[in-house]
Amino acid sequence: MEISISLTPQQAASGAVVTVPLPSGATQVRIPPVRDGDVVRIRVGGSEVLLRIRVTSLMNPSSPSSSLRGAQWVGVLAVVVVLVVLVVLIRGSGGGDSDSAAPSVDSSGSPSYDPYSADPYSADPYTQDPYSEDPYTQDPYSADPYTEDPYDTPTETPTPYSSGTCLNGTLPDSTTAQEVSGVEEVSCSASDAHYEVIDTIPLTSDMSRCDSNSRTQYAFSYTYTLNGTPINQYVYCLIGLGSYAR
Repeated sequence: MEISISLTPQQAASGAVVTVPLPSGATQVRIPPVRDGDVVRIRVGGSEVLLRIRVTSLMNPSSPSSSLRGAQWVGVLAVVVVLVVLVVLIRGSGGGDSDSAAPSVDSSGSPSYDPYSADPYSADPYTQDPYSEDPYTQDPYSADPYTEDPYDTPTETPTPYSSGTCLNGTLPDSTTAQEVSGVEEVSCSASDAHYEVIDTIPLTSDMSRCDSNSRTQYAFSYTYTLNGTPINQYVYCLIGLGSYAR
């Protein structure tokens, strides 16, 4: 079964815990740092599920340009309508009697204000150089936005559970190794805190390594994979809390 999971660029770069909808119910899964198109394999209820990673963008780049083009067309249509109205008015005025349409002038009157008495160019609008300040003193491209690649291949493996960490879920009360799912880190004061990690053994999936710790009540192995390839393995030695204690 393959399921597409959408992550933000930040989640894809640093890893995240996401909820995966499955036919048996929603399950939380820890996703390591990945790239767009990567496949993460998980096992749920004895079945292998492939999670196809899709890194989404924060905004749709086509919307602003579409809105801008729509606004430009509306502006062009408005100008065309105004021009058509002006042409109609001018033609309507020119079709009548030129004598009746000519404005009358009263020769006995005199204007109270001569618009030409003052020199409109007496004030020099160019006394201040609008280009005296160089707008390019700071290079807008001096900061490289691509110095950090959000899709760079991760160089660190996921952080394992440390001693004292509490987990939820249910582990089989059996000495035989069985596949489990739905085990996640929770607060030790939470009502669903069922187990506590007392020892962490890296680079192995052999749960019998916990036999050297006499306090061990449960053993739990976890394999981290990237594109189907194991990148690290841990065995956790646990004790049960409350009714889960043996």
